[in-house]
Amino acid sequence: MKHYLFLLALMFVVGSAGLTPATVTAAESPAAKVSIVTIHLNQATAEQLQTLPGVGPALSERIVLYRDEHGPFTSVDQLAEVNGIGQAKLAMLRDQLTVD
Repeated sequence: MKHYLFLLALMFVVGSAGLTPATVTAAESPAAKVSIVTIHLNQATAEQLQTLPGVGPALSERIVLYRDEHGPFTSVDQLAEVNGIGQAKLAMLRDQLTVD
């Protein structure tokens, strides 16, 4: 019972100070040190495209199908012509793709 009350009091003090017990800044986060891998849009397989955030099996297949039907992408921005890729998703993916 004493431990419970002690923990409750500790939580109250930390909470009222505006702190959380496990505060980690982005600079300390291991994820902040991850480098971005660039994928070549005209050479990537459907499986490789699925490593991109927000790209699942169906979308990766549509990208490959679009490429097969229309020829190689001439720019990353052309990806917006694929059904399911709007401006927001394109902006999220742009830095991770290349056509060069």
